[in-house]
Amino acid sequence: MRQQQKTLNQKDIISELPHEILSQVISLLPLKEAVRTSVLSKSWILKWTAHMYIVCDVSLLGLSPDEAKSVELIGRGEKHKFIKLVDHIMQKRCNGTKMNSFLIRFPLSRKEESHITSWISNAVMMGVETINLDLSGACTNIILESSRGRGGITDWKYTFPFSVQTVLGKACVVKHLRLASCGLRFLSPLNSLASLISVELRSVIFSSEQLDEILCSCWFLERLILNCCPHLVNFKLTRRKSRLRILSFKLCDRLKTVELDADNLEIFEYTAMYSCYIDGFSFNHVPKLTGLYLWFCGTHKCLVDKAIGALFRITNDMPALQTLNIWFFSTTMLPEEVPKFTRIVHLVLAVRPLDGNDKLECISYILKAFPLLRKLQLNQYISSPQKLIEVDIPQVVHENLRELEINGYHGSQREVDLLKYLVNSAVKLEFLVISPRVKVYEGFSDWYYQEVSCNKLSSEKIKELHSLVPKAVTVKYCNL
Repeated sequence: MRQQQKTLNQKDIISELPHEILSQVISLLPLKEAVRTSVLSKSWILKWTAHMYIVCDVSLLGLSPDEAKSVELIGRGEKHKFIKLVDHIMQKRCNGTKMNSFLIRFPLSRKEESHITSWISNAVMMGVETINLDLSGACTNIILESSRGRGGITDWKYTFPFSVQTVLGKACVVKHLRLASCGLRFLSPLNSLASLISVELRSVIFSSEQLDEILCSCWFLERLILNCCPHLVNFKLTRRKSRLRILSFKLCDRLKTVELDADNLEIFEYTAMYSCYIDGFSFNHVPKLTGLYLWFCGTHKCLVDKAIGALFRITNDMPALQTLNIWFFSTTMLPEEVPKFTRIVHLVLAVRPLDGNDKLECISYILKAFPLLRKLQLNQYISSPQKLIEVDIPQVVHENLRELEINGYHGSQREVDLLKYLVNSAVKLEFLVISPRVKVYEGFSDWYYQEVSCNKLSSEKIKELHSLVPKAVTVKYCNL
């Protein structure tokens, strides 16, 4: 009996688990910890190569992300050690099974091109579906070199090969590609990443022609996000049968024109920061576009005029549009004749403090412009203690507004007056959401609440709210 118990205790039960389960267990460990299991026994030397999510970042050097941020420049010794570790990991990982995702997050430049390209090629040949290459910080290393007259920052950025080597007889299966702080190059359209479903480029150097190549070669592309891409000037999508459903431009401040002719586009988002480059949008054919987000930062007249022009074209250009998410404009920027947006049922406004009675005038204007509106969301970013100037603003009656959400509400007299006006206007209001916290839009219908020092409504303010709102209205307080 004792002998049987001893044998049972010595038996490696974990090693006898089915490969699929063991692979999932190993993948729950951080990569560095998974690699350490190779010292357990001879049978465990290569067990870690079943890890499906290869994450290579500063943690390989024993640093936390916060510690890495505090280091202005990662030295050559740390960089050499990192490259050596990743070389070892990728060499051994080629003996394992299919890889699900591969992430490199480390400040590298063109000097390490051969290593980076080799890692990517190995990952592709291992059937990887997600590639995330973030070389942020690489430009810090470049500044010293460029100051000596040896070239600009662009010359030192690693260029991602959009054409990759694959196993003979096997198609590339990469579905998701995220690149940051690098460039693009195309070697052969035959070996391009045609299987991509989503592409996200942040601080990536490429031309409009190269972007056209991506759109032409990636027939399955559904999601395209372009963030801080400084060389993008013109964007044109005229292939109607394109599968692209989501398109986003974030702070691409040299972008001049956007021309869209796409059967399946559903969401379009555009963010500009102090830019007067944009000449306009051409939504020639977007029959399925239901969501539009426009965010213009700055009050330059040129930018404001273009923003207003883009806003007032949507009724004709987007027949299916239902949700509109925009920054709030002063009435001085709006035409006297109120347009009618008869398809919009959900409106999101980012509200900034306005002087005098301007906010009430804007709300009155909005209620007239969106007669079929069913849900209105106001996101206040700064609360103002001032009281609205008492002027004669006619009360607008809105019979379709059912849901009202106000974020960043602290119960100042200015906000109370605004709430009172809205509640009196929405004669069929059913649901009211009030939160003192700022609600921030992350993109593609994703939100998060920003913590502030005063993030709770007092009992007095809540009592005051009850006196303003009819009893038939359901009130929810996000008072966390």
